[in-house]
Amino acid sequence: MILKENLFLTGRKHVGKSTILFSTLEKFPVALGGFRVDRVFQGKRLRAFRIIDLDSSSSAKISTARKGGWDIHIDSFETVGAEAIKNGIRCAELIVMDELGRFEITAYGFRQAVAEALDSTVPVIGVLKEDDNPFLNEIRSRDDTEVLEVTEENRDEVKRYVENWLSYVLA
Repeated sequence: MILKENLFLTGRKHVGKSTILFSTLEKFPVALGGFRVDRVFQGKRLRAFRIIDLDSSSSAKISTARKGGWDIHIDSFETVGAEAIKNGIRCAELIVMDELGRFEITAYGFRQAVAEALDSTVPVIGVLKEDDNPFLNEIRSRDDTEVLEVTEENRDEVKRYVENWLSYVLA
């Protein structure tokens, strides 16, 4: 079996996609580029999402809660997000994108950085929201990219696959 250069996990919310990703990465002490997105809570209420550069730890809010929805901060994708990816292309052994979704759909510089990473010689691993939008569908349709759905039933199997994939692309 020939493995693809890029691998993304998808599935419903809270099924364990990011947990699989980061717990598996702990077994591979390599230079990481890219980003992760963290939730920001105030008490028990979700108030914002923050993008964090995995190399430099710089961060910025990408969205903040407002009544009835979210205010999206495109500039955070274009600065912290795009730079994390571009630096990963230059310096990392593996680029992580956790996670890609709908907030960044109009962040064209960020989207270009994602495409450049997927086209680069550095392997990419990440998480895709299940959303149906042109940005995510473009990633899903790439010949060099595999997308695995994570369910409660197949989490252990997916984790083993991710471990094998990482062993292969980092060899």
